[in-house]
Amino acid sequence: MGCSSSKELLKAINGKEEEDKEVSNPQEMAEMKKLQKKISIYQSVSFSTNLLMNSNLLLYTSYINTTSDFNSIMENSKEKLEKLTFKSSNHTIAVGYRKGYKLEFVNQDKFCIFLNGNLDAYIIIDGHGYFGNKLAQICQDILFEFVLNLNQEEFVKNYQKEFENKFEEINKKINNREEKTYGNYDPYLSGVAVTIIIRIKNILFTANVGNVLAVLFSNDKLMPSKFNITELTFNDSNFSEDVVNNIDKPEVEKAAQNDMLIESLIEPEEINMEIRRIYEHGGEIRKLLGESKSRIFVKGKYFPGLINTRSLGDHIGKGIGILSKPHVTKHRLNKSQKYFLLMCSDGISNVCNISKLVNLVQRNEQLLLESVTSIIAESRGMYRTHSYTPDMTLLIKEFKFEDF
Repeated sequence: MGCSSSKELLKAINGKEEEDKEVSNPQEMAEMKKLQKKISIYQSVSFSTNLLMNSNLLLYTSYINTTSDFNSIMENSKEKLEKLTFKSSNHTIAVGYRKGYKLEFVNQDKFCIFLNGNLDAYIIIDGHGYFGNKLAQICQDILFEFVLNLNQEEFVKNYQKEFENKFEEINKKINNREEKTYGNYDPYLSGVAVTIIIRIKNILFTANVGNVLAVLFSNDKLMPSKFNITELTFNDSNFSEDVVNNIDKPEVEKAAQNDMLIESLIEPEEINMEIRRIYEHGGEIRKLLGESKSRIFVKGKYFPGLINTRSLGDHIGKGIGILSKPHVTKHRLNKSQKYFLLMCSDGISNVCNISKLVNLVQRNEQLLLESVTSIIAESRGMYRTHSYTPDMTLLIKEFKFEDF
């Protein structure tokens, strides 16, 4: 798939009309039609849905995004569906997507799912700041094109460098205001947190900046009632006053909780390194009056008030040690085990810890949509005392032997 044809598909998904211009290259047109015919794309007016696994699939959120819907096209058509109907009850993936109650008119969360044989991609992006929606869409467009054009063999060999180069490309385009598809924007005080997971055969490759959570969990072979949990991402907002004041003794969630062993693929010492970098570059971490969460500021100032030590955009933060370089992990799935992948934006993970999320999935293991619905409902309920409710995105994917 060439770059031009993937851009044509992006235009179709985002509802952008061609300016009386046809694709001049017949080969590109043929490739685009082949891809569009190959991919089944759904649209839903519900805040959550199950997705079938018996065909290739693409879901992709659009820029004009003012509700809890995710917009897409089906078989090259813009037809809207009142509800999803299913040919099978074998649902192995579920998605929940909910706009928060807040001043911003749009949902600044974005997600993309691409399932294509031996290659899967799962992306969740959480925009913040006044231009967070535009920056999240730019990030999604570039990562979507990256996945469509991925050379699997080369990626497996150089996945860390490929991820780092792509994140740096996105950050550069955002901060240099190179991408004009969605109009003008200012990246000075706006940015995105993003997690992308690419599955090739039975290996998961993960890259993240910010606090979009991704965990993998499975039943213990010796004790089926016990879940083993692996954190695939690093939480760049996992700092507090206690951690800052005791920088060599961070609190790390690695103990057994509710018969669950939580492990991380990234060294716990990394949070110390993140904090040190902020202070070495003239930043500081502190709480504002009335807030429960610490933020990152220019030393002695009241800006920018960031909550992540790494992000894309947030141009002002680059001078105080905010990085765009992603944390990258690789995890091999055992073909004899069943796994669940859970990804969510911080609107959920801020109020539900990992153990609680896994417990909620475990209760409805056979009905993932019910798990999604209950987690989002419970998360929203925990914001009742707040003046706003954040956007929420949740994805749960079951991996079984036949997926490999």
